[in-house]
Order: sequence, then structure tokens, then C-alpha cells
Amino acid sequence: MSRITQALLLFLSIFLILLGVIFLIAGGIANMSTGLMLAVIGLVILLFVYRLQKADANRPMIVNQKVNIKMEAGGRMEERQLKCKSCGAALTEKDLKIIEGGVMMTCPYCGTVTNLEEAPKW
Repeated sequence: MSRITQALLLFLSIFLILLGVIFLIAGGIANMSTGLMLAVIGLVILLFVYRLQKADANRPMIVNQKVNIKMEAGGRMEERQLKCKSCGAALTEKDLKIIEGGVMMTCPYCGTVTNLEEAPKW
């Protein structure tokens, strides 16, 4: 329920409670029964608005956040020539394949298949 509707219901409940109190003060059986009914209706509406606000507060909210990350290399970046571990032949990008999440190198000269491993940064 929108905030405007809740505010209108809250205003209506306060109005009915005050009107009921005025009728109760006026006295007489008819006025007292009318005042009691108005006050009870006002209290029921007030309780309804309170329960709605409590339910809205417990409902999870979707929060959109934008995160900017600037990545910098921890050390010097240098390009290296890939070489076969068996025969020492130079390898190119054509010789690299991604298999099951890992990068595999296949030497076109000796046929050796090895896993490409990154050297530690430290």
C-alpha cells in the first residue's frame, strides 16, 4: 500500500477517534454508543495501518549498488615468449586451447601437451 494511502487512513483513524471522544463527552445513550463505535472503528483502522507499516519494514528490499573497481598490476608487466617445456620451441596463440577451465599448450613440433601455469607474483 502506498504511503499516501497509509497517511490518509491514519488521518481518518485519528479523526474518527476524536469524533468518538466528542460523542462520548456529549453524554446520552445514543451519543455514547455512537461515540464508542466511532472510537473502535478509528482504533481498528489505526491498528491496520500499524500492521501494514510493520509488514513493509520486514519485507526485503532490493538494493542496487554500483561498484567501480580499478585493477592495477602488483609489479612490472612484461611480455614473455612461450616455449615448449620439452623441446624449447617457440609457441604461438594458435597452440593454446582452453580445456575444462585450464589453458593447455600443444607443441606443434614434438606434440607435447602441457598445462600453462602463471608464475607467482612474489
